[in-house]
Amino acid sequence: MYFLRKNIFGIFIVSLVVFMSTYISKALSANNLLISSAFLCVFIGLLLGNIFSFQEKIAPFIDFSLKKLLRVGIAFLGLSLSLSELLSYGSTAILLVIINIVIAFLIITFLCKLFKIPSKLGYLITMGTCICGVTAVIATSSIIKSDKNETSYAVGVVTLFGIIAVFAYPYLANHFFHASSDLAGIFLGTAIHDTAQVSAAGVIYSELFNSEEALNSAMTTKLLRNSFLIVLIPLIAFLYNKDENINVKKSVKDFFPFFVLAFIILALFRTIGDYIFIDNNIVIYWKEFLALSKQLSVYLILFAMVALGLQTNIKSMFSLGTKPLLIGFTASAIVGFISVIYLLKLV
Repeated sequence: MYFLRKNIFGIFIVSLVVFMSTYISKALSANNLLISSAFLCVFIGLLLGNIFSFQEKIAPFIDFSLKKLLRVGIAFLGLSLSLSELLSYGSTAILLVIINIVIAFLIITFLCKLFKIPSKLGYLITMGTCICGVTAVIATSSIIKSDKNETSYAVGVVTLFGIIAVFAYPYLANHFFHASSDLAGIFLGTAIHDTAQVSAAGVIYSELFNSEEALNSAMTTKLLRNSFLIVLIPLIAFLYNKDENINVKKSVKDFFPFFVLAFIILALFRTIGDYIFIDNNIVIYWKEFLALSKQLSVYLILFAMVALGLQTNIKSMFSLGTKPLLIGFTASAIVGFISVIYLLKLV
């Protein structure tokens, strides 16, 4: 109760922005204008945080949202993953995801060193491009303790090019893979960063070209990409601590992302549950539970999106310069190009 009384204003502001963002997103979607609620949460949070001066009053809840609610939300994403779903499209999507991650990781790392971009910002852009957009950026920021403005810049970079891809890539996918809905969906799932953006692009493709199969393969591929958080977040933590000359073995407890461990456990729980309840009368309740858990994870992450926007100083963010933006564009283009070339060989 004390926590609620102390943070009532912060809870009200953040909840209001989340409600507004989801409502606006749905209203725009009804008019065939797709903008993710996560983008709106950050954008509205930025406006409020830079126009009004109530940051001190809501600072404790902002911190709570970014450090606690976000990690719980990411952990619950594990319930969206089932081993049977991940493997249903075979090695095609898996191999392409790995290739994209490795190449993008190496190229972005090289460009960041070439343009002398701060290592933390480089890690954030890398994770946002390689894995799952905004979620990966903020998850990584909680590990390497990046500057708030760097985190916001990285979110802006992956969101900007992701929004562009939402509108352009469904047509590009149909142009190259009109004969194979599976490959079209895999392209969308590998070439677009954020989960919400992949969902939007998949729905656009499905509605425009009457292909529910493409939507299913796009989301399965995207969830597969998301699962690589399990590997890359600890890797980023290791690389960062190595760069900072910290004894990694002695500091494992300090930087190991335990919410990723929870993510793995819940993914395993999902797989076992699907197996147990497949021929059971309570399968309907199981599906409802999974749907509610997914919705819960989304809202927890949206709270963190608002908090991120509220605490960000726009002037400081723009002082980072245009080089990270160029790197983000290059990374997005490379991931899309590799996906097209690889998948064309399978047509």
